[in-house]
Amino acid sequence: MTSLGNDKLWPVLAAMFTLLAGALALQVVAQGREADPRIIRIAQSTGVVLADDDNGDEDEGGLVEDSAPVDDDHARARVAAHRGELETAIELFRRAAAAHPDDGNVAAELGYWLLVDDQPRAALAALQSAAALHPHNAWIALGIGTAYRRTGQPVEAEASYRRALQEKADYGAARVALGSLLRQRGRAADAIAILELAASSGGNEERARALVALGRAYVAVGRTADAQSAFERAIERAPAAAEIRVGVARGCLAAGWTDRAIEVLQQTITLAPDVPQVHNALASALERKGDRTAAEASYQRALRLDPKNRFARRRLFRLALDAEDYGRARAEVDALLEESPGVPEHLFLAGLLAAREGKRDEARKRYGDAIQAAKGNYPEAYLNLGLLEKRAKKYDAAIAAYQKAIELRPRYREAINNLGLAEKASGKLAEAEATFRRALKVDANYAGAWLNLGQTLSAEERYPEAIEAFDKALEARPGYPAARLDLAVTLRKAGRPAEAVTAYRALVREHPRYVSAWHNLGIALEAQGELEQAEAAYRKALALNPDHLPSLRNLSRLLARAGRRDDAMTTVQELLDRVPADEDARLLLAQLRLDGGDASGCERDVGLVLARSPDNAAATNLLHQCSAHR
Repeated sequence: MTSLGNDKLWPVLAAMFTLLAGALALQVVAQGREADPRIIRIAQSTGVVLADDDNGDEDEGGLVEDSAPVDDDHARARVAAHRGELETAIELFRRAAAAHPDDGNVAAELGYWLLVDDQPRAALAALQSAAALHPHNAWIALGIGTAYRRTGQPVEAEASYRRALQEKADYGAARVALGSLLRQRGRAADAIAILELAASSGGNEERARALVALGRAYVAVGRTADAQSAFERAIERAPAAAEIRVGVARGCLAAGWTDRAIEVLQQTITLAPDVPQVHNALASALERKGDRTAAEASYQRALRLDPKNRFARRRLFRLALDAEDYGRARAEVDALLEESPGVPEHLFLAGLLAAREGKRDEARKRYGDAIQAAKGNYPEAYLNLGLLEKRAKKYDAAIAAYQKAIELRPRYREAINNLGLAEKASGKLAEAEATFRRALKVDANYAGAWLNLGQTLSAEERYPEAIEAFDKALEARPGYPAARLDLAVTLRKAGRPAEAVTAYRALVREHPRYVSAWHNLGIALEAQGELEQAEAAYRKALALNPDHLPSLRNLSRLLARAGRRDDAMTTVQELLDRVPADEDARLLLAQLRLDGGDASGCERDVGLVLARSPDNAAATNLLHQCSAHR
């Protein structure tokens, strides 16, 4: 094998890292939604590198500017990586790193290419090995921050980005990465200060990338005119740079300017028609606009340009999954597994599909395979395994899975929150309360945890504390419908019915199709004796959802209470048609029959209840009444 001599690849890596640092956060959704991993690919033959995600950031220098390969494997790895043959390259880098454990350069290169190949957990391990040998290297610190960010560890990512800036105060890439992260964490003012500094110096493309990130931060605080100016200046700085235009388009999408985003991306396609990531970005914008057909066509074009384009295939998988087209979703995930069978995320997606199809055993196995492929370090898979077990009402197994996710990532707020939900579902209210409070220590503005804490406190009849928790949920997420509903429910239970009715009425005005809000408004009105208005509320809930059993049940009782026997019998029969084993409904029907003089019918219905529940005291008492009227 010919030596590459003074290899110039490190500066190339450094320049390409602009599109990795801070750009690729692994998205995991709390409370029942699963992970949606994102990846990047290198555009072949064009020299353009684009990230199929949020923001781009630049880099100015690597470990060693002119480092020769340490052996033939290392040389071949660099060539394969530069050609985009990542599977081959990574295996060669691993061999070179194993043969030269004291060479931090090789470990750092391995970490970089693992990030490119969407293996952030493995990348983190390689980069941390490099950092042990080069503790003051800003480039490695930036890479570690990126790996942390992509594995959903924002606190650790921020610390790593700041460490990069400590080592190199004018490090533009670290500034943009840190600013982007702060913006995503809701600290837009801090982000703007950092990004304005980043946009004030450096070359045109460096400043353009900073301007894209700055525009996103301006959008976050509502400075739309400043955002528009930043985006336009970014394009002016680098008019031929496809990745800048894609970044601007994504910023426009974040601002809600979908048509402008599509316009920018269509212009970009004329500049870089063979770059798959541009088609991916256009497809994402078309998705946002609601044009799924055109979005799918754009993803398919990206795949024709690069059959190994994982982002496009994953999005096609997601679109099929959302449409409950499980056959097409399986075709996409099978293609991912065929192309890269050992990638944990692909095994994870196969588990997600199986879970959606109700194939619990297959889903459980796939999640286990993903965990094994990630050498046990896959907290998102443990989270989704917990969701699977909780839905199966296997609460102990769910709790164990969530605890494992938290063990791997102690500040994993979604796993902590879901652990609390599993504890609550299994009746462990004290443990659930403590767990929700633990989630709030991780993120005091976690609206879902405040909501769940409030529900737990309300279940324990600690109404003032519950009301305070719901208020906190609404502070964290203004207008949060679920928190408003539970707040109104708790106000009613706390003996404040007028406030509850006011809250319900405000909620249904703003969300007129909110079935649970109409149902609970009916309960509150009925408690105040306003039977006509309560009936109207129940009927509104049933008009929106004819199968809403709580509203049908309460309407039946209300009509019986109002002496409208025939109407009550009609609604209770509808209820029993849907739930024949509903004993309370069957007893209500029996009472209505008795009230109408049908003692035999009363005995027949009561007998059905006693056949299933011979110790039902209410049924026994009613049977005596029926018999007395024979």
